Amino acid sequence: MAVTTFDVLGLDQVGEGRWSTVVRPDHCTPFGFLYGGTGIAVSCEAAERTTDRPLAWITTQFVGSPGPGDRLDVEVRTVAEGRSSSQTQVTVTVDGRPVISSLAAHNLRPGGDQVGFVEMPDVPAPEECGPFIDTFDTHAGSFFENLERRHAVGRLAHEAIDQPERGPMAVWTRLKSGESGSASTQAFIADLGPLFVAAALGVMPGGTSLDNTQRMIDATPTDWLLLELVPDGYSHSIGHSTVRLWSRDGRLMGLAQQSAILRTSHHT
Repeated sequence: MAVTTFDVLGLDQVGEGRWSTVVRPDHCTPFGFLYGGTGIAVSCEAAERTTDRPLAWITTQFVGSPGPGDRLDVEVRTVAEGRSSSQTQVTVTVDGRPVISSLAAHNLRPGGDQVGFVEMPDVPAPEECGPFIDTFDTHAGSFFENLERRHAVGRLAHEAIDQPERGPMAVWTRLKSGESGSASTQAFIADLGPLFVAAALGVMPGGTSLDNTQRMIDATPTDWLLLELVPDGYSHSIGHSTVRLWSRDGRLMGLAQQSAILRTSHHT
């Protein structure tokens, strides 16, 4: 089962279990620091390419905020390896300073036994949906440049300010550079937790990720992914959330679960 390369990341091998990339503006948020989805995707791809085994699960903690021009040095340690499963630890540093830490599990067992226990939301097809206007989409030179997004259902971003959305929320998303489905592409697309927790609260969207866990179910390539947005809870300024990722034909592709500090502005 071959692992795939997500070219947007620009990840190069520099040694055994060692990888590197330079942060570009389109890897970052509109505020000039690394987009969490990029950081998770870097950990995903480095872990898969080191072991040559697809990810089943990865959890990532953010402990720093690199910016454009910073070089990310990535080290992958395989701490357990069996016939079908591996466990890895990923450390990402900038000038020797840790900025991202991940733990992951890999699985080579044969597929064909997928079972879904939830159903895809009934929403219009992406071609029938209008563009998703994020509050920060007007900022050039950010990760938004890599994505096309369509608003499927629910009040989001500026539409939810002072009008909390407690009903269904979903956004169609696809990569401009090609199909999605791999762990790294799902991770890159799904990092939206603060947006919809803010929508459920009816406040200005904005947040800083503390961690994100990606659970893989189906990596079959697809064009559009529907992100079903589920705000789970909020306490002490921290919002917890889940994204279910669906293919156009109703396959549950993966889950992204996140905790983030909600802020009214990234500048404070």
